[in-house]
Amino acid sequence: MDPELQAIREARLQELKQHSGSSSNAPADQKPAGESVAALLQPQALERLSRVSLVRPDRVRAVEAYLQQLAARGQISRKVTEEEIVEILNGVARDENRKNNTKIIFDRRDQFPVDGANAAKSVTDDDDDDDDFFD
Repeated sequence: MDPELQAIREARLQELKQHSGSSSNAPADQKPAGESVAALLQPQALERLSRVSLVRPDRVRAVEAYLQQLAARGQISRKVTEEEIVEILNGVARDENRKNNTKIIFDRRDQFPVDGANAAKSVTDDDDDDDDFFD
């Protein structure tokens, strides 16, 4: 990779870290979720998460919570790569789509009410139609 490009990426990553740190409303004794998760991520993964946070902060919070759960259980043995972050983000998006996907079911009733007098006669058995060519 080009050293100049790498320097620009690192500067942008630093800027994003400072920007996210200044806007946090966390108590002074507790670290923000981003800082505790940053130690678990490779630089490219952190950069990806920072870019996503500009557009979808709710998804980033879900990913951070997920990573904190994994770390609390001791299931993270190495730093998380950018590809793994992408997979986690796709999983979060899939879960959101499942939650927000509404299914409308129409329960249609018969067109003609069935009562005691008309119970013997079915809807398809109408003899009053003269255009029943295929019956």
